[in-house]
Amino acid sequence: MPPAFCGGVAVSVGAFCVLALVTLILLWDADPYAVRDRYEHYRLALFGEWEPSPWCQPGRVTENCVDAGAFEAALKDASDFTFFRSVAVGGSGVSVQTGIRFSHVRDVVDGTPSYQWCYLSLPKSGVSQQIELATKSADSPPIRASFASLDANQLAGFALSTDQLTALADNHCRFD
Repeated sequence: MPPAFCGGVAVSVGAFCVLALVTLILLWDADPYAVRDRYEHYRLALFGEWEPSPWCQPGRVTENCVDAGAFEAALKDASDFTFFRSVAVGGSGVSVQTGIRFSHVRDVVDGTPSYQWCYLSLPKSGVSQQIELATKSADSPPIRASFASLDANQLAGFALSTDQLTALADNHCRFD
């Protein structure tokens, strides 16, 4: 056999092995829905035509889908779900609150909020004051609040400056 023929066979066998390995890696997950989802994400990335469908497809019985179905059924007539998360600011006595609002129960299940906001809670004489730090609507990027209108003397009473508020907005507001 000529050496060129052997080299061509070696390259062909190598290419086949690489293709087989890539196919095995992509199809390793035995869940056919996961393979379909992966295909649809690639199709979206390449052609931009794909529209997402609900992640709990008919016939797909997983614990998450059963729980999501029970949640939706129990709250089918409810709307306007609001949740809060509080993050203490390192021993300062103040905390950053992040609120998230969902319009419908399906939005909660899908994780698509309609509005999010973040504010600083300042305790003062038993009454908590709030300073808005940032907001976020639907799919738009977060918008940091303008601190120019705040009274510098009032902020000094809490040992805060507008630069510190900007840093708090950047580091403690979590819209994820």
